[in-house]
Amino acid sequence: MQKIVHITNDLQRLGGVQRLLVDLMTLQNNDFKFEVILTRGKNEYIDELKALGVEVFHKRDLGFFGVIKRLNAADLVHTHLYPSIYIAYFTNTPTIVTEHNPHYRRRDLLFIKTLESIIYKKFKKIICISEGVKTKFLESIKASISKAYVINNGVNLERFSQTAKTLSADAKVINIGMVGRFAPQKDIKTLLKLMTLLDDRFVLNLAGDGELRSEYEAYALSLGINNKVKFLGQVNDIPTFLNSLDIYVQSSHWEGFGIAVVEAMAAGLPTFATNVEGLNHVVDQNSLFEVGDKKSLAFKIEGLVNDAERFSHASQLSIVRAKKFSIQQTAIEHSKVYASLMELN
Repeated sequence: MQKIVHITNDLQRLGGVQRLLVDLMTLQNNDFKFEVILTRGKNEYIDELKALGVEVFHKRDLGFFGVIKRLNAADLVHTHLYPSIYIAYFTNTPTIVTEHNPHYRRRDLLFIKTLESIIYKKFKKIICISEGVKTKFLESIKASISKAYVINNGVNLERFSQTAKTLSADAKVINIGMVGRFAPQKDIKTLLKLMTLLDDRFVLNLAGDGELRSEYEAYALSLGINNKVKFLGQVNDIPTFLNSLDIYVQSSHWEGFGIAVVEAMAAGLPTFATNVEGLNHVVDQNSLFEVGDKKSLAFKIEGLVNDAERFSHASQLSIVRAKKFSIQQTAIEHSKVYASLMELN
């Protein structure tokens, strides 16, 4: 059986890239042998990967040359994120890369853009997780258009209820939620400001952690809404968390695709998201709001919760849209790319 090595930063449970890799390897495990190398973070999928027979190695244990040795022993290398793409450049093995975001700040530097234009010439295929990511990538990096290939991210829909929700007009508590790292990209401050515009029925549930958590907790206190916000930390059981919500909001400045949004929709949640590439092709157009526009978002949410029929329709629409992004189709498309490259080698 041919061996494919994924090289990426980490396998933490809150990351969309990480969830995607584990789901893909689960579906492709009968066709390929997999191995994972982590460049700097930890593996929080130990049990799942052990059950699949997937070995996970850490760069800190192997050293740079040990990593290259393992990459050279593979039939194909699939690299994700910085600095993995730089390390994979030094392998002799055919290599593909996945672009997971429409924007990387490092590419604002001309030197980095030039360097990566050279590095990307080595890769056999450049998989972009959405059309928006592909467009932004080709604007940023000088690469052959024929190498850039779109495979939309997918979600294992069976993990989620796919059951429509209802909300009674006299609901005493309305739970809004979001899953994501506490990082500038996610713009959680807009959600905190949103809570100043909504009445006391509304509670914001934040599943995540990160370097800005203490700042956000202090900000919630300064806004006087700390009693309306729950900082839950890392939540490993995302389906159960989503089932506890009534509405989902993704307030990001940018996203490559938005796996968390598809998961929320698969849980039957009316879902709002910012009008940015990576999200605006996933969420219904009527559920989009501009980055930072808390007033528009509050207006949309209030209109939804005050109309039971509209709420029910939004929930049903979420389920229908989620079904467009099944992990099974994503796995099939990846397998086609893997097989074609290994046949050529």
